[in-house]
Amino acid sequence: MLLFDSFLYSVIGWYVESVMPGDYGVPQPWYFFILPSYWCGTPRMAEVYEKEEDEDPEKALKGEFLEEEPSDLAPGIRIKHLTKAYRVDGKRRLAVRDLTLNMYEGQIMVLLGHNGAGKSTTLSMLTGLFPPSSGECYIGGLEISKDMALIRRSLGLCPQHDVLFQGLTVEEHLYFYAGLKGCPRWRCSEEVNKILEMLRLEEKRNALSSQLSGGTCRKLSIGIALIAGSKVVMLDEPTSGMDPASRRDTWELLRQHKQDRTLLLTTHFMDEADLLGDRIAIMAEGQLQCCGSPLFLKCKYGAGYHMVMVKEPHCQVEEVTELVTSYVPNATLESNAGAELSYVLPKESTHRFEPLFSEVEKRRKALGIASYGASVTTIEEVFLRVGKLVDSSLDIQAIQLPALQYQHERRANDWAADESCSLSDCTEDSGTLITEDCSNIKLNMGCSMWCQQFYALFVKRATYSWRNWKIVVGQFLVPLVFTALALVVGKTFPGPQDSPALGLSLAPYGSSNVPYAVLPNASSLIQMLAQSYRDQFDGRDAQPQEVVGSIDDYLLARASDEGALFAEHCLCAADIQMSGSRIKLTALFNNQAFHAVAAALALADNALFKLIAGSEASISITNYPQPRNNTETAQDQLQQGQTGFAIAINLLYGMASLASTFSLLLVGERAVKSKHVQFVSGASSFSYWLSALTWDLLNFLIPCVFMLVVFQAFGVKAYTDDRHLVDVMLMLLLYGWAVIPLMYLFSFLFTSTATAYTRLTIFNILSGTASFLSVTIMSIPALGLVDLSHTLDFVFLVLPNYCLGRSFSDFYENYHFIKFCLSSPVTEIICHSMNITYQTNYLSWSPPGVGRYLTAMAAQGLTFLCLLFIIESQVLCHLYNLLCSFRHRHWSALPESPVTPPEDRDVADERKKILESPVEQLSSLGSPLVIRELSKVYGRRALVLAVDRISLAVGRGECFGLLGFNGAGKTTTFRMLTGDESISSGDAYIDGYSILKNIKKVQQRIGYCPQFDPLLDHMTGRETLCLYARLRGVPEGYIASCVDNMLRGLLLEAHANKLVRTYSGGNKRKLSAGIALIGGPAVIFMDEPSTGMDPVARRLLWDAVTRTRESGKAVIITSHSMEECEALCTRLAIMVNGQLKCLGSPQHLKGKFGSGYTLLAKTSKGGEDLIAFKEFIETVFPGSMLKHEHQGMVHYHLTNQDLSWAQVFGTLEKAKEKFDLADYCVSQISLEQVFLSFSHFQQPPEEGTV
Repeated sequence: MLLFDSFLYSVIGWYVESVMPGDYGVPQPWYFFILPSYWCGTPRMAEVYEKEEDEDPEKALKGEFLEEEPSDLAPGIRIKHLTKAYRVDGKRRLAVRDLTLNMYEGQIMVLLGHNGAGKSTTLSMLTGLFPPSSGECYIGGLEISKDMALIRRSLGLCPQHDVLFQGLTVEEHLYFYAGLKGCPRWRCSEEVNKILEMLRLEEKRNALSSQLSGGTCRKLSIGIALIAGSKVVMLDEPTSGMDPASRRDTWELLRQHKQDRTLLLTTHFMDEADLLGDRIAIMAEGQLQCCGSPLFLKCKYGAGYHMVMVKEPHCQVEEVTELVTSYVPNATLESNAGAELSYVLPKESTHRFEPLFSEVEKRRKALGIASYGASVTTIEEVFLRVGKLVDSSLDIQAIQLPALQYQHERRANDWAADESCSLSDCTEDSGTLITEDCSNIKLNMGCSMWCQQFYALFVKRATYSWRNWKIVVGQFLVPLVFTALALVVGKTFPGPQDSPALGLSLAPYGSSNVPYAVLPNASSLIQMLAQSYRDQFDGRDAQPQEVVGSIDDYLLARASDEGALFAEHCLCAADIQMSGSRIKLTALFNNQAFHAVAAALALADNALFKLIAGSEASISITNYPQPRNNTETAQDQLQQGQTGFAIAINLLYGMASLASTFSLLLVGERAVKSKHVQFVSGASSFSYWLSALTWDLLNFLIPCVFMLVVFQAFGVKAYTDDRHLVDVMLMLLLYGWAVIPLMYLFSFLFTSTATAYTRLTIFNILSGTASFLSVTIMSIPALGLVDLSHTLDFVFLVLPNYCLGRSFSDFYENYHFIKFCLSSPVTEIICHSMNITYQTNYLSWSPPGVGRYLTAMAAQGLTFLCLLFIIESQVLCHLYNLLCSFRHRHWSALPESPVTPPEDRDVADERKKILESPVEQLSSLGSPLVIRELSKVYGRRALVLAVDRISLAVGRGECFGLLGFNGAGKTTTFRMLTGDESISSGDAYIDGYSILKNIKKVQQRIGYCPQFDPLLDHMTGRETLCLYARLRGVPEGYIASCVDNMLRGLLLEAHANKLVRTYSGGNKRKLSAGIALIGGPAVIFMDEPSTGMDPVARRLLWDAVTRTRESGKAVIITSHSMEECEALCTRLAIMVNGQLKCLGSPQHLKGKFGSGYTLLAKTSKGGEDLIAFKEFIETVFPGSMLKHEHQGMVHYHLTNQDLSWAQVFGTLEKAKEKFDLADYCVSQISLEQVFLSFSHFQQPPEEGTV
């Protein structure tokens, strides 16, 4: 039957899951199981093509911004009028509006859009995560709403965040997903080996996914998407978090394996879209805005070329403008910011560029031009212009000017102001913006700041409880339910009392047989007596049976035949006979039944009585036991503690769950680094833990009060009489005082709230019930373990749960001992004779007083809090580092890579300046951040030098970029500078304060945006910024305006009052950046701040960072976006294997390490023209390198350093006519290519280490 139940419920579960998949999944019709298509899965590709043969798939979206589709390729994905609507606050909101789009085999389609544009929703519908509201979508000829199960067999998905099993190896992951996609077992091994080789993961074949670095995990996710020959592959930001070198490896991989596949890719890297995308589709507000090749979109939306000139002091802008417009009449002055000029040169005027650049080159000195260059319209510029056309609210300064704007402003300040300018000098030109950002507000200090921080942290805890009301209700109900259950059981099964009266008859014994013997030919009187005996039985329980002859012979014969059954069914008998002149009635009984003798006698007496007085007369016999004596009552009192024991056990179960909830927020905060960011923002350990303890004790007080109500309602006199409620409340509160800090300590052991709650609940149950039960059982004298129980009782005083259980049990027991023993002099003597001890003072130290347990809990609370502050003060870490320092003494002797070149001159000069100048002097000269020989060593057996003697100074008003590959040491450096990691050697100074000696002073002066969002899901964006504004010490009167300005500057006003858990990834990054910027700290660290942001959001962030830098703050960022570094950084350094390899401004590094140009060209016809064009380029530009080629498009790197802009454009204009080029673009070597030139020095990071 159990097997049938298992089968039945499995079928029901399968049906319900198919018809009602919940929030995620495409529901099947209720009758799906009778459809042949469900079981057979007949493809409908041919039907679809016939149906669509004469229909223009983009008829509804015809326009000049949609490029003609390729006619020689088969569509892998066909989307027709796809729409997805949600209900938000009772209103219908369209996330995707009438989307019609085709994606072709052998191509990579890149889907772009700002946060909330509908990309993720579209991807979710295509993968079957959400059902569409209307429209159709065919993948490989199968419709997603009907054939999703079949589609998934050839569908590969790389989600935005890695979804991997920590307990599986790389190889096991690939085998698992190959099997899910229906790959035959004999092919699985071949497929896995192919993917491992393709991803270069052969060495990681047997490595667990939990031991892989972030970049390797992304590679594995891509491999999972590609394995088993997936015909349709969807990649959601596949290179997010990768360094540029890893990104380029991934790009090459995708380009090589796009044949016979349809690839759909989403990304926020516009260069990635430009290089990978055969076709690019841009969405805005749920609608398709444009679609075509990168060159097509650049032509449609691009302004042309940006010509940038660096001015000399004597430069005459009017003369330069006149020169430019004389050659290119349609040229416009884009900006004139300080040291730089920028002109927009229309694309259609490329044939005029050669004479223009030649003339500029000739007259450069006379015109006062130090240097010049040009850049072409980028896909990012296209993206921004599309967004601007759709939503005018996005027409911000960042859109009007591309990344060059930030470079112009930065270089203008560098050129116009001295490097050591004062704070007031640096902020003079941007006062309005600075006032908006509240940088000039005087912050609270001292006691007022501490009180404000306490209030902020207290409100945070209260908000958590308010938003997670289910947890709070659970906190109240669980201990109450368990305690009430114990009391109900106690009421249902009362303790010892006087036994009730017992009727003596055969009825309690059930069905039985009563034989009686009467002699044959007996007198009439005997017959009447026999009839009277027989009439007593009503036939329900006992049945009379007349026996002729000797009753003794009958009973002996029956007992011999029936055996044990005779004793059960024959309890009484009777023998009626004449004895002389008298009639003799003999009653017989079975002595195995205790009351059979009385029942047999009652039957005989009733027979005689009925014979004399009539049939209505009867005699009933009842046994009334004597009342219990004092000795028995004393023994009962010894057992009376069983009820107190039951209450204590159930209370421990309830409190175990309640206590565990106090660790949830702490574990969550530490897991997402929110706690660290709060400390970095100025919060002290004392205010953080005191606010948590205060709120949790107040929270704990509520279920305690309800507990007293339960005791009062059930009339538990031991806890309610003689004002004992006060004592009970004291026991509960002292338990809370002890157990809450203990949960705080244990929270350091976990990184998952679910795991913490489960394991701490188990710990609380075991530490309470197991210890309580063991001591209680051992205290039974008959076991001879009383001495051991006393020893364990003393040992277990360190456990709050044990102390609580013993307190309640002993308190209950003591109450009943006192009540009995003092009731009379006799009972007192009996208690003394039976060794029943009691304490009239319930709080006495001696048992059964509870004083020692209450004292222990009070001491536990103090001890646990002291341990907590010792951990927070990192005393143990310092001691550990001191003990292990001898192992790190030889870290400098680690062998250097033989290919590592000598230290760069700029890096060496910086180191010399730092080492030869006192820190105080550097700080006074305008360098709030000074790093001196900073190093970090990891490992116990094999030492890993993660950061190797970095020396650096960052000045006020400077944005410093720290670039590096994955594993180069950037994040480790940030963690050391913010106090999240210990320093192996060296030191760093913030405003003159040492990180090693004054970390709290340092943390009050820095802002930190970590690599992953340190956000609390239960708070809104506004509440989050208010929290950190208070931690910074911003006066209460200014907080609202500061937060509003920050929300406005980051374009988060529309989401300000939404919970953070509803934010997109880009909005979360904006909020994380706002946390670092609010309050205007002196030094701001931002670790990949724009990861996951769309270009509009990214430029808004750049704007905020630029304003902060201009206000005189020092900003240090890491980024994998070279464009971001060029736009923001006044100086940057490239980090390789923990060392700085180069240092200087972006232009300085490009001039020092980079050379040449990048050429992107497309022929109109391809074929012979393309081959001839390639030969032409390689002949005219010797040393040119072909980067990649597809669909008639070629990408070259022109490496000749002596080429001028005029030569390049002159040659390409001739080639345009000769080889019928559809379009071409030329740009200067990028900072990314400079960065990649250091890639061969970087050693692979150790897996599992930072």
